[in-house]
Amino acid sequence: MSRIALDRAVGAAGYLLANHNTVYVGETKNGFSRVIDHLDDPTKNFAREVYVIVGYPDPWLDKLPVLYLQYRLWEIAQSMNYVVVTNLRDPQIPAVPEEKRAELERIVMDARVFLFDAGCRALDSNFDNQHSAMLAPEVEVDPIGPEDGDPMQIDVRVDPANSSERELLYTGIYARGYPHSERGFIVTAGSEVRNVVNPSAHKIITDRRKELRNKKVLVDIDGVGDRSRLIANVWFPSAAIAAKVVTGAHIGVRVWQPVRHPHTILIDA
Repeated sequence: MSRIALDRAVGAAGYLLANHNTVYVGETKNGFSRVIDHLDDPTKNFAREVYVIVGYPDPWLDKLPVLYLQYRLWEIAQSMNYVVVTNLRDPQIPAVPEEKRAELERIVMDARVFLFDAGCRALDSNFDNQHSAMLAPEVEVDPIGPEDGDPMQIDVRVDPANSSERELLYTGIYARGYPHSERGFIVTAGSEVRNVVNPSAHKIITDRRKELRNKKVLVDIDGVGDRSRLIANVWFPSAAIAAKVVTGAHIGVRVWQPVRHPHTILIDA
């Protein structure tokens, strides 16, 4: 714990204490002081890794996001069963206004991605998606069109108000995007790119990936060999070419599906 940078964790935060076999999922109104308190707690001396999740660039103004985050990360860790969850009391899901549920669920999904990149394996095993490194199926063919040769645009602005978010449904690769309001498709920062390219894939796929690498937009994920990460929004001329570049396969637009935000049903007995 002594090597952890906690300079931004002075407000409401979710956090995980972990080693390779165990995890504790917590929430607090002050991430810095809570982690310091755990240094003197003998029941937490199993922890060799600490992950603190805060609002950025603006801190969360209340504890609703961290209460929801704690419950959902605890729930995911329990269901995945990669490690032992040591919480003595089960977190309770807070009462969430319907209009905020999608926003909070997006926080959970983004946190899950960044936790994986940081080395946390309590929620997603490093071996869980290894099949994506193998020759992947080509679920549909949309030919490369003349417009797909148009230049990519990097670090473009996304306007969610004018478009609905899409998720990639293909071999466990995490990717999100939006149809552009005028033309084309934007793959958002944080999306994964499958490293292997199928033999049938068009040369434009490797050319585009090389360009993204050269511009330092596509980067390695520490400890992971089958996927890389986009660190900026990238505009493609079509959803089909976006899918091909992300997956390395000759597939089409149907792999981009509306994001399914799960809803919890609360029953008051």
